[in-house]
Amino acid sequence: MRSLIIYFFALFFCATAQSAELKVATFNAEFLTKPKVHVRFGLKFNTSQWTDAQRAQWTPEFRDEKFAEAIDKVAPVIANINADVIVLTEVGDKEGVAQLNQAIAALGVEYPHVQVCECTDRSTSQHVAVLSKLTLFNPVLLVPGREGFFAEDDDADSEDETGLSKSIKVQFAFQGRQFHLYGLHLKSERGYSEADNQRIAQASIARRHYLPILQKGEHVIVAGDLNDGRGQPTLKRIRGFDDIGPDLFQTGHIGSFPQEEWGERWTHSYNGTRNQIDHILISRSIKNEARVSSEVIALDDPAISDHRPFIVNMRFRN
Repeated sequence: MRSLIIYFFALFFCATAQSAELKVATFNAEFLTKPKVHVRFGLKFNTSQWTDAQRAQWTPEFRDEKFAEAIDKVAPVIANINADVIVLTEVGDKEGVAQLNQAIAALGVEYPHVQVCECTDRSTSQHVAVLSKLTLFNPVLLVPGREGFFAEDDDADSEDETGLSKSIKVQFAFQGRQFHLYGLHLKSERGYSEADNQRIAQASIARRHYLPILQKGEHVIVAGDLNDGRGQPTLKRIRGFDDIGPDLFQTGHIGSFPQEEWGERWTHSYNGTRNQIDHILISRSIKNEARVSSEVIALDDPAISDHRPFIVNMRFRN
């Protein structure tokens, strides 16, 4: 009997030793950037549209207070997720992200490795940041490239071009495996056909950048607010459904969720419409080596964010 117990204990120990779980998450913190934090509190985006009373109230000191108040809402959510690596969108610059990270650390979750993108979107002041428990290396603080698009589908003279103004790429290692992580925040849906076409063009830039890495068989993760739903043109483009290269796996698929959560996969609600626009896409090389499960965290306080966090757990087999 004793030998049988030892045998089963050994089996359990081996099974535990032969698997390791990597938790990757993404969360849109909704204007958690000091220059535009007033949007979180119901004020108009452009200060030129404010009343005199609002201008008088929002002194630099008052803005600092409201930014700290917003951080106190968001930090517990990130600490509760407790991911190994998390991609944050709609956050501030290095100083603002450092303030957020300090608040997370005060809650007992340490992210010693941080990278913040070199945002070129001067209008929103929004950045993409990566917080990580794992060492980050070879950062690309703005994914390079330009892509053309038509602002109006029926006007050939409306041709324009775009870059990835809110983007970052980093590498990290986990259990001897190397990962290339892209953090993206694509063009908002609020802009009709012009925004749609620009967003697809941005997806093309990201696809073009990661495809050579993917074709080498290396592990690729694309995460962030892609501002389009599963199966929509932006997602098809960035996953590779309309070119001849290998495609990315959609962790938002029902197969990655328990059946009772199929209807709760949405990450954003706008005017009563719920959609999953925050995504984590992974290379088939990861899918082939790991058991993948996903979850969306429900937030009970709308003052935290108008988005919900999206998490992917990857249990690797050695």
